[in-house]
Parts: sequence; C-alpha cells; structure tokens
Amino acid sequence: MAGAEVVLTTRTAAKGEKAVQDVQQYLSERGIINNKVLALPLDLCDFDSIKAFPSALEKALDRKPVDVLMNNAGVMALQSRELTKDGYERTFQTNYLGHFVLTSKLVPQLAKDARIINVSSEAWQFASKGLELDNLNAEREFGPWSSYGISKLANILFTKELQERASAAGKSWTVTALHPGTVATDLGRYLVGEEKWNNMKENGMSLQDKLLFVPLSKFTKTVEDGASTQIYLAADGSVGNGASAGGRYFIDCKAKVLKGSAAIDTDKAKALWKISEELGGVKFDL
Repeated sequence: MAGAEVVLTTRTAAKGEKAVQDVQQYLSERGIINNKVLALPLDLCDFDSIKAFPSALEKALDRKPVDVLMNNAGVMALQSRELTKDGYERTFQTNYLGHFVLTSKLVPQLAKDARIINVSSEAWQFASKGLELDNLNAEREFGPWSSYGISKLANILFTKELQERASAAGKSWTVTALHPGTVATDLGRYLVGEEKWNNMKENGMSLQDKLLFVPLSKFTKTVEDGASTQIYLAADGSVGNGASAGGRYFIDCKAKVLKGSAAIDTDKAKALWKISEELGGVKFDL
C-alpha cells in the first residue's frame, strides 16, 4: 500500500499466482494500484532451490538491491520426525537452516542499509535445555514442541550473531527477531492433521471442533494484527538504526529483554553459525 516493490516466495508457481492475486485484490478494494508485486518459487527444504533463487531474484528486480529480507517461513508441531530432501529434520530446516542458507546467498544483493527480519517465537522457551548442538536435527530426541522451540531459539541466536558480524564488517544492516503472537494462520494444521484442517476450512467446524477452537480464538490474533510487528520492523523509520535495534527481539512492536541465558548465549551463537555453514554447504562471509 505504501508503494514498495514486493517479492513473495512460494513453493509452487500456482500458490505464488494466487498470493499475488490476493494482494492485488486487497489493494484494488482500497483504490490502490501497485503493479510491483510478484512471486518467485522458493523451497527452503531444498538447498538446490535456495541456491538457484538469488539469480532469479536479481533478474526479477533488474539488479535493484534488496532493502528488506523477511525470513518468515515456518512449520509447527509436526507430529513425527520428518526429513527434507537434504536429509535434515523438517522443522529445523524450514524454520531456521533454510533461512540461514538463503541469507548467506543473498548477501551480495542486500542494500547497504538492509533490514533482515527473522521471525522467531516465544516458543523458543520450549527448548528447555537450551540449544543442544548435538540434537539440532532431532538426532537424539524429537518432540513436536521441543523441536519447534529449538528452531525458534536458533533464529534468535542467528539474529544476534549476524548483527555482530555485519557491524564488524562495517555494514549498516539492522537485524532483528520477533514474536508475532499466536496468529490465526494455517500454522496449526499439524495439531489436528492436514486432512481434518482442510475439511474444517472448506465445510466448517463440527460442534466438537467449535468447543475446542472457538475458546482458543479469543487468545489469537488476526493475520493482519499478527503481521504488525513484522511491518513495523520492515518499514518504520525509527527502526533503521543498527546500533539501537540491531540484534534485538521484539514483541508487539517493542524491543524486549530476553529472559534466560539460552537466548543470549554468544558462544552457542558462534558455534551454531559454524555448524550451519557445514550443514548448509555454504561459507557465510560478510
């Protein structure tokens, strides 16, 4: 609505086309014309897809720099351990490792004052033992919520380490993490199973489903409300100061002090960076 050029990423071309149509309809209903909205395919669970993406993006943007990188993809509460094409636990690669590799590959295209926004969650606290470097891919133990927590804690540590390295390299980047809130998206589809979730969306809820989900709705945000902190970090002028906002964690558009040593463990952050380079087959240099 503010006139930005926006690139949406989706795993399939059909989903991308639908997403662009939805955005254009939203704008049209408000009397706004912005034809600079496009979609490109990107699958964070496929390193080949990630590594092919930068050239496609460069072409689509006609070599213009990327001002904001929103690392927003996520899955939650998978009921069993699943491996990606690359052989890594799906929650970990989708929520964190794929974003790490993508960001490393986009470094040459990021603007001098770029903002990198990593969507985390208060669920990082589900990683009750902190970041266990020998269990990132649930090699020893998998849990729907503990593995989700590990991926979100990894996002926080990645944010802090990337900001530190960017500042040391003389870049005016602002790297932030955030908790969007409990948002009414499809993220919860694995809690009840995708088939049932899709059936509820298409045919409505049974009385039993209503008794479960309607009370929960009082504690969730709409998609629009849930996007507020991300939009704030992407577009508000007061955020564009790496010295004050960089490396910090936001909730409801406000920086919060992280409680607990796990989320501020700089040694783990540096170790995670090295392991992520090895797992992703990249060298993340700034």
